[in-house]
Amino acid sequence: MEAEDLDNKDLERLPCVKQGLWFHGGVSACHVRIVHHHLLMGSGDDDDPPELARDRVADCYYVLFDLPHADWHNGGAALSLREAVFIAQRRLGPMLSWSD
Repeated sequence: MEAEDLDNKDLERLPCVKQGLWFHGGVSACHVRIVHHHLLMGSGDDDDPPELARDRVADCYYVLFDLPHADWHNGGAALSLREAVFIAQRRLGPMLSWSD
């Protein structure tokens, strides 16, 4: 799978390694998933250094979350599961509960 073809729908199909719920606005239960992949997508921005701009083969984890009445959103990527959990908690706030 080429990175330029990788979108949220592709990320949704990747193996889920951790999932849970977070509460949008403190009241609306929404889902959060961390998925494992082998391709770390680059920014694609010519102004970024090459190591950030280009895609690279690497074990990585993507944080996906949904909103009430909305599709999945890409919450960021990490090179370890621990870092992905930290990204999710920082992005989604303290009302995050992991089910596994």
